[in-house]
Amino acid sequence: MGIPDAKRELRSQMTSIRAAIPEASRVEQSESASRLAEADILAPLRAAKSEGRLTVFAYLSFRDEPATLPLIRSCWSQGDRVLVPRITGPETFTLHELPGEEDVTIGPWGIPEPAEHLPEWISEQYADIDLVIVPGLAYDPAGGRIGFGGGYYDRFMEQLKRQCSGTRMPLLAALVLREQLISSIPMEEHDFRLDLLFTAAGVVNTL
Repeated sequence: MGIPDAKRELRSQMTSIRAAIPEASRVEQSESASRLAEADILAPLRAAKSEGRLTVFAYLSFRDEPATLPLIRSCWSQGDRVLVPRITGPETFTLHELPGEEDVTIGPWGIPEPAEHLPEWISEQYADIDLVIVPGLAYDPAGGRIGFGGGYYDRFMEQLKRQCSGTRMPLLAALVLREQLISSIPMEEHDFRLDLLFTAAGVVNTL
């Protein structure tokens, strides 16, 4: 079986596995992973910055995805800048600063997104991002990831690399439920790897 076929099969399997995770477990794992991420990663990163705050790009979780709101709330409580995506077309989204929960609205497909009045965080500002929380269906201990096949984050990573050329890239991380962590993800040349996996059992550093 070739890698594209293996990825399609894995997506199907992991979609079913994730959908079967009880909501209480999903929320509990997400909250625990967020607390550990704050203590072990975000707090030290924040302390190392002269302005004392981070710029974090995180998705707004939907349906049976790991809940990102606990981590986002933690960032807000520490004075961090939080950016979230708004889908604008096939394979594309824009970034917007999200000041608070009251600025979240529901988009055309029922996906939470930033309210329309929030200004776009343009690509020339991407180099200011410190941490990206990437969604996905499954992950492996080496930072391998398989997404939903839409290509949104692949395109974003291409933009991010262009804007960060000559400077440091932000850390790439994911909130990961234990059921989503598998031994190995089939990877293609264009696929990107994550630096950190935030789990309820601790942070997996793949660097």
